[in-house]
Amino acid sequence: MIVSHRHKFIFIKTHKTAGSSMEMALGPLCGPDDIITPMESNVDSGIPRHYHEENFLGRTYARSRWARKVIDRHSPLLGKWFYEHMPAWRVRELIGEETWNSYHKFCFERNPWDKVVSYYNWKKFGQSKPMPSFKTWVMQKTHRLPLDASLYFEGDKCLMDEVLEYDQFIPRFNALCEKLQVPFHGEMPREKTNITQQKVDYREFYDDETREKVAQEFAREIRLMGYVFDPQAQ
Repeated sequence: MIVSHRHKFIFIKTHKTAGSSMEMALGPLCGPDDIITPMESNVDSGIPRHYHEENFLGRTYARSRWARKVIDRHSPLLGKWFYEHMPAWRVRELIGEETWNSYHKFCFERNPWDKVVSYYNWKKFGQSKPMPSFKTWVMQKTHRLPLDASLYFEGDKCLMDEVLEYDQFIPRFNALCEKLQVPFHGEMPREKTNITQQKVDYREFYDDETREKVAQEFAREIRLMGYVFDPQAQ
């Protein structure tokens, strides 16, 4: 998640949409007063900054995984605490309506049937977690699905100025940087990629039951972006 005062944008980070790569690309171009949340691979890079209060509790909470398990991240004790996959409503609450309304707010989104398969493979191969079958995971572990509508919707209202399509990531990202006057001219870093050895056809993972389950759980994303299970058939 990034709040850039230099370039006047707010980036809400969704799952499996190259958000980590985008943070690594944009981080060095952000200003000294901008808010950039940490992730495992960049915590000591100098890129994350201003995501916690500069007091004892804020610094302890940032360093201690145990503290983050004990104290709720929305606790008023922490003051302003910004984190990686942070919902837009909470960002708005912390930065104030004036800043929120004057900055360009965006995120990327991905066909949910494709996203769910990518997330499952990342858990299974990227994190080496013991995973049940794909069907069991989808049908019984709904709370583990990458349900990102809650990050950028408030009820049925989308809070973003733009929700950009992940399948067209490079041209969409370059156009966004041009519009925001962000001087990005380099190659996009690759974070959390190469999880599987080859490109998979997500449609092969589904049966009618799991396909319908994803359609129900991701209804807001599907309605907003017009996603279908099989774009080629459409």
